[in-house]
Amino acid sequence: MKYRSESDHLVIEFYGDIDDHYVGKVRNDIDMLISRQAPRAVIFDFKNVSFVDSTGIGLIFGRYKRLLNTNGELLLRNVPSQVDKVFRASGVYSICPKI
Repeated sequence: MKYRSESDHLVIEFYGDIDDHYVGKVRNDIDMLISRQAPRAVIFDFKNVSFVDSTGIGLIFGRYKRLLNTNGELLLRNVPSQVDKVFRASGVYSICPKI
C-alpha cells in the first residue's frame, strides 16, 4: 500500500490481492491516516490489484462508514475488470462511486 495527498484528498494505492491477510496489515494504517489527515475524500486506487475477496469488501464498507461520520466520501479509481465484477455483485458502487 502506498498513499499520498492530492489537495484535500487522500489517495491510497493497493497492490496484489486484497484478502484477509492483506487487510489485516493495512486496516489500522488506513484508519490512522484518515484520523490524522481528515480528508474531504479518500480515493482507493485499485490499478495494481488482481483480486478482492469479502474481507476487501468489508474494508471498503468499514472505511465508508468511518468517512460518513466526518462528512467525507470514499471514491474508487482504476478498478480492473475482474475486481469490477465483484464490486458490482456486492453492491459496492451503491455507496462508493467509481471515478
